[in-house]
Amino acid sequence: MRGVQDTTRALATTGRERVISLSDRVAGEIGRRIVSGQYQPGDTLPTEPRVQEEFKVSRTAVREAIRLLSAKGLTVSRPKIGTKVRPRADWNMLDPDVLRWQIDPFPSDEFIHSLFEMREIIEPAAASRAAERATPEEIEALAEAFEGIRSRPRGSADQIKADLAFHMVVLEASHNPLLRSAGSMIESGLVISFSLGWRTVMGDDAVLQHRDVYEAIRDRNADGAYLAMRRLLRNAKGNVFDSIWVNRRSEAGAETEIR
Repeated sequence: MRGVQDTTRALATTGRERVISLSDRVAGEIGRRIVSGQYQPGDTLPTEPRVQEEFKVSRTAVREAIRLLSAKGLTVSRPKIGTKVRPRADWNMLDPDVLRWQIDPFPSDEFIHSLFEMREIIEPAAASRAAERATPEEIEALAEAFEGIRSRPRGSADQIKADLAFHMVVLEASHNPLLRSAGSMIESGLVISFSLGWRTVMGDDAVLQHRDVYEAIRDRNADGAYLAMRRLLRNAKGNVFDSIWVNRRSEAGAETEIR
Protein backbone atom coordinates (compact mmCIF):
# COMPACT_ATOMS: atom_id res chain seq x y z
CA MET A 1 0.00 0.00 0.00
CA ARG A 2 3.07 2.24 -0.03
CA GLY A 3 2.19 3.79 -3.39
CA VAL A 4 -1.23 4.78 -2.09
CA GLN A 5 0.28 6.33 1.03
CA ASP A 6 2.82 8.28 -1.01
CA THR A 7 0.04 9.63 -3.23
CA THR A 8 -2.00 10.55 -0.16
CA ARG A 9 0.87 12.50 1.35
CA ALA A 10 1.59 14.28 -1.92
CA LEU A 11 -2.04 15.32 -2.32
CA ALA A 12 -2.42 16.32 1.32
CA THR A 13 0.46 18.75 1.06
CA THR A 14 -0.45 20.17 -2.35
CA GLY A 15 0.02 23.93 -2.30
CA ARG A 16 1.77 24.07 1.04
CA GLU A 17 5.36 22.97 1.58
CA ARG A 18 6.24 21.25 4.83
CA VAL A 19 9.70 20.38 6.03
CA ILE A 20 9.70 17.18 8.10
CA SER A 21 11.80 17.87 11.20
CA LEU A 22 13.26 15.37 13.65
CA SER A 23 10.47 16.14 16.10
CA ASP A 24 7.88 15.51 13.34
CA ARG A 25 9.48 12.14 12.65
CA VAL A 26 9.44 11.16 16.32
CA ALA A 27 5.85 12.38 16.77
CA GLY A 28 4.79 10.48 13.66
CA GLU A 29 6.22 7.16 14.82
CA ILE A 30 4.85 7.46 18.35
CA GLY A 31 1.53 8.70 16.98
CA ARG A 32 1.24 5.63 14.74
CA ARG A 33 1.95 3.39 17.71
CA ILE A 34 -0.83 5.10 19.68
CA VAL A 35 -3.53 4.97 17.00
CA SER A 36 -2.61 1.36 16.12
CA GLY A 37 -3.08 0.29 19.74
CA GLN A 38 0.56 -0.53 20.47
CA TYR A 39 0.27 2.09 23.22
CA GLN A 40 -3.16 1.90 24.82
CA PRO A 41 -5.09 4.73 26.53
CA GLY A 42 -3.71 5.07 30.03
CA ASP A 43 -0.30 3.67 29.11
CA THR A 44 2.77 5.68 30.04
CA LEU A 45 5.08 6.40 27.14
CA PRO A 46 8.79 5.58 27.34
CA THR A 47 10.89 8.13 29.17
CA GLU A 48 12.68 10.95 27.37
CA PRO A 49 16.10 9.22 27.60
CA ARG A 50 14.66 6.02 26.08
CA VAL A 51 13.04 7.93 23.22
CA GLN A 52 16.27 9.86 22.65
CA GLU A 53 18.20 6.60 22.48
CA GLU A 54 15.73 4.91 20.13
CA PHE A 55 15.51 7.76 17.63
CA LYS A 56 18.99 9.21 18.12
CA VAL A 57 17.63 12.72 18.67
CA SER A 58 18.08 15.48 21.23
CA ARG A 59 15.96 16.07 24.32
CA THR A 60 14.60 19.20 22.62
CA ALA A 61 13.35 17.14 19.66
CA VAL A 62 11.67 14.64 22.00
CA ARG A 63 9.95 17.37 24.00
CA GLU A 64 8.72 19.06 20.83
CA ALA A 65 7.39 15.72 19.57
CA ILE A 66 5.45 15.20 22.81
CA ARG A 67 4.13 18.75 22.57
CA LEU A 68 2.86 17.98 19.05
CA LEU A 69 1.14 14.81 20.25
CA SER A 70 -0.44 16.65 23.18
CA ALA A 71 -1.77 19.36 20.83
CA LYS A 72 -3.53 16.61 18.85
CA GLY A 73 -5.17 15.28 22.00
CA LEU A 74 -3.22 12.00 22.00
CA THR A 75 -1.17 12.47 25.16
CA VAL A 76 -1.02 14.39 28.42
CA SER A 77 2.13 15.04 30.47
CA ARG A 78 2.29 15.42 34.24
CA PRO A 79 5.30 16.14 36.49
CA LYS A 80 6.67 13.00 38.21
CA ILE A 81 4.11 10.86 36.34
CA GLY A 82 5.30 11.11 32.78
CA THR A 83 3.41 11.23 29.49
CA LYS A 84 0.27 9.13 29.26
CA VAL A 85 -1.94 8.22 26.31
CA ARG A 86 -5.28 9.99 26.58
CA PRO A 87 -8.65 8.25 26.07
CA ARG A 88 -9.57 7.80 22.42
CA ALA A 89 -12.55 10.12 22.87
CA ASP A 90 -10.10 12.99 23.48
CA TRP A 91 -8.15 12.52 20.23
CA ASN A 92 -8.55 15.11 17.50
CA MET A 93 -9.68 12.66 14.84
CA LEU A 94 -9.90 15.36 12.15
CA ASP A 95 -6.28 16.40 12.57
CA PRO A 96 -4.53 15.65 9.24
CA ASP A 97 -1.71 13.74 10.93
CA VAL A 98 -4.02 11.66 13.13
CA LEU A 99 -6.08 10.76 10.06
CA ARG A 100 -2.97 9.82 8.08
CA TRP A 101 -1.45 7.76 10.89
CA GLN A 102 -4.56 5.61 10.95
CA ILE A 103 -3.84 4.25 7.47
CA ASP A 104 -0.16 3.43 8.20
CA PRO A 105 0.38 0.68 7.34
CA PHE A 106 -3.27 -0.43 7.01
CA PRO A 107 -6.50 1.23 8.21
CA SER A 108 -8.82 -0.67 10.49
CA ASP A 109 -12.32 -1.58 9.36
CA GLU A 110 -13.67 0.58 12.20
CA PHE A 111 -11.77 3.61 10.89
CA ILE A 112 -13.08 3.16 7.34
CA HIS A 113 -16.66 2.72 8.58
CA SER A 114 -16.35 5.88 10.69
CA LEU A 115 -14.80 7.89 7.86
CA PHE A 116 -17.55 7.01 5.40
CA GLU A 117 -20.27 7.45 8.01
CA MET A 118 -19.01 11.02 8.47
CA ARG A 119 -19.04 11.58 4.71
CA GLU A 120 -22.52 10.09 4.32
CA ILE A 121 -23.86 12.47 6.98
CA ILE A 122 -22.33 15.57 5.39
CA GLU A 123 -21.97 15.19 1.63
CA PRO A 124 -25.46 14.14 0.44
CA ALA A 125 -26.95 17.07 2.37
CA ALA A 126 -24.34 19.38 0.86
CA ALA A 127 -25.17 18.10 -2.64
CA SER A 128 -28.86 18.77 -2.05
CA ARG A 129 -28.16 22.34 -0.94
CA ALA A 130 -25.75 22.83 -3.85
CA ALA A 131 -28.52 21.91 -6.27
CA GLU A 132 -30.56 24.76 -4.85
CA ARG A 133 -27.82 27.35 -4.36
CA ALA A 134 -24.85 26.76 -6.68
CA THR A 135 -23.84 29.74 -8.82
CA PRO A 136 -23.24 29.34 -12.56
CA GLU A 137 -19.52 29.61 -11.87
CA GLU A 138 -19.68 26.80 -9.30
CA ILE A 139 -21.62 24.58 -11.68
CA GLU A 140 -18.96 25.26 -14.30
CA ALA A 141 -16.23 24.35 -11.78
CA LEU A 142 -18.10 21.14 -10.99
CA ALA A 143 -18.29 20.34 -14.70
CA GLU A 144 -14.53 20.87 -15.03
CA ALA A 145 -13.85 18.58 -12.08
CA PHE A 146 -16.11 15.90 -13.53
CA GLU A 147 -14.34 16.19 -16.88
CA GLY A 148 -11.06 15.54 -15.06
CA ILE A 149 -12.56 12.44 -13.43
CA ARG A 150 -13.86 11.22 -16.79
CA SER A 151 -10.85 11.97 -18.98
CA ARG A 152 -7.74 11.63 -16.80
CA PRO A 153 -5.95 8.27 -16.75
CA ARG A 154 -7.75 5.88 -14.43
CA GLY A 155 -6.11 5.66 -11.03
CA SER A 156 -3.74 8.56 -11.70
CA ALA A 157 -2.90 11.34 -9.24
CA ASP A 158 -4.55 13.81 -11.64
CA GLN A 159 -7.80 11.87 -11.49
CA ILE A 160 -7.69 11.73 -7.67
CA LYS A 161 -7.14 15.51 -7.60
CA ALA A 162 -10.13 15.99 -9.89
CA ASP A 163 -12.22 13.77 -7.60
CA LEU A 164 -11.16 15.79 -4.55
CA ALA A 165 -11.95 19.04 -6.37
CA PHE A 166 -15.39 17.68 -7.32
CA HIS A 167 -16.37 16.98 -3.72
CA MET A 168 -14.91 20.22 -2.39
CA VAL A 169 -16.86 22.24 -4.99
CA VAL A 170 -20.05 20.52 -3.85
CA LEU A 171 -19.37 21.51 -0.25
CA GLU A 172 -18.52 25.09 -1.28
CA ALA A 173 -21.61 25.34 -3.48
CA SER A 174 -23.87 24.47 -0.53
CA HIS A 175 -23.34 28.10 0.60
CA ASN A 176 -23.69 26.92 4.18
CA PRO A 177 -20.75 28.32 6.18
CA LEU A 178 -20.75 25.36 8.57
CA LEU A 179 -20.73 22.84 5.74
CA ARG A 180 -17.95 24.77 4.04
CA SER A 181 -15.97 24.74 7.28
CA ALA A 182 -16.59 21.03 7.59
CA GLY A 183 -15.18 20.69 4.10
CA SER A 184 -11.97 22.33 5.20
CA MET A 185 -11.78 20.11 8.28
CA ILE A 186 -12.38 16.84 6.47
CA GLU A 187 -10.28 17.57 3.38
CA SER A 188 -7.54 15.26 4.62
CA GLY A 189 -10.13 12.58 5.32
CA LEU A 190 -11.44 12.93 1.78
CA VAL A 191 -7.94 12.64 0.34
CA ILE A 192 -7.32 9.50 2.36
CA SER A 193 -10.60 7.85 1.40
CA PHE A 194 -10.12 8.71 -2.29
CA SER A 195 -6.56 7.39 -2.27
CA LEU A 196 -7.58 4.15 -0.57
CA GLY A 197 -10.33 3.68 -3.11
CA TRP A 198 -7.92 4.13 -5.99
CA ARG A 199 -5.95 1.04 -5.05
CA THR A 200 -8.32 -0.49 -7.57
CA VAL A 201 -8.83 1.61 -10.70
CA MET A 202 -12.06 3.61 -10.75
CA GLY A 203 -14.74 1.70 -12.63
CA ASP A 204 -17.18 3.03 -15.18
CA ASP A 205 -19.95 2.83 -12.60
CA ALA A 206 -18.15 5.30 -10.32
CA VAL A 207 -17.60 7.73 -13.21
CA LEU A 208 -21.29 7.54 -14.05
CA GLN A 209 -22.23 8.14 -10.41
CA HIS A 210 -20.17 11.35 -10.41
CA ARG A 211 -21.97 12.33 -13.59
CA ASP A 212 -25.33 11.74 -11.89
CA VAL A 213 -24.36 14.04 -9.01
CA TYR A 214 -23.16 16.74 -11.40
CA GLU A 215 -26.28 16.55 -13.58
CA ALA A 216 -28.65 16.65 -10.59
CA ILE A 217 -26.93 19.77 -9.25
CA ARG A 218 -26.84 21.35 -12.71
CA ASP A 219 -30.56 20.62 -13.17
CA ARG A 220 -31.43 21.99 -9.70
CA ASN A 221 -32.75 18.60 -8.58
CA ALA A 222 -32.11 18.66 -4.84
CA ASP A 223 -33.58 15.23 -4.05
CA GLY A 224 -31.79 13.69 -7.01
CA ALA A 225 -28.48 15.20 -5.92
CA TYR A 226 -28.90 13.84 -2.39
CA LEU A 227 -29.63 10.31 -3.60
CA ALA A 228 -26.90 10.37 -6.26
CA MET A 229 -24.27 11.42 -3.75
CA ARG A 230 -25.40 8.76 -1.30
CA ARG A 231 -25.11 6.08 -4.01
CA LEU A 232 -21.67 7.36 -5.00
CA LEU A 233 -20.37 7.20 -1.41
CA ARG A 234 -21.74 3.72 -0.78
CA ASN A 235 -20.08 2.47 -3.95
CA ALA A 236 -16.82 4.18 -2.97
CA LYS A 237 -16.95 2.56 0.47
CA GLY A 238 -17.29 -0.86 -1.14
CA ASN A 239 -14.31 -0.15 -3.39
CA VAL A 240 -12.19 0.85 -0.40
CA PHE A 241 -12.99 -2.37 1.47
CA ASP A 242 -12.36 -4.45 -1.66
CA SER A 243 -8.96 -2.77 -1.96
CA ILE A 244 -8.06 -3.37 1.69
CA TRP A 245 -9.18 -7.01 1.68
CA VAL A 246 -7.28 -7.77 -1.53
CA ASN A 247 -4.16 -6.21 -0.04
CA ARG A 248 -4.57 -8.16 3.21
CA ARG A 249 -4.86 -11.44 1.30
CA SER A 250 -1.76 -10.57 -0.72
CA GLU A 251 0.19 -9.79 2.45
CA ALA A 252 -1.01 -13.02 4.09
CA GLY A 253 0.02 -15.00 1.01
CA ALA A 254 3.45 -13.38 0.97
CA GLU A 255 3.98 -14.24 4.66
CA THR A 256 2.96 -17.85 4.02
CA GLU A 257 5.48 -18.16 1.18
CA ILE A 258 8.26 -16.74 3.36
CA ARG A 259 7.52 -19.31 6.05
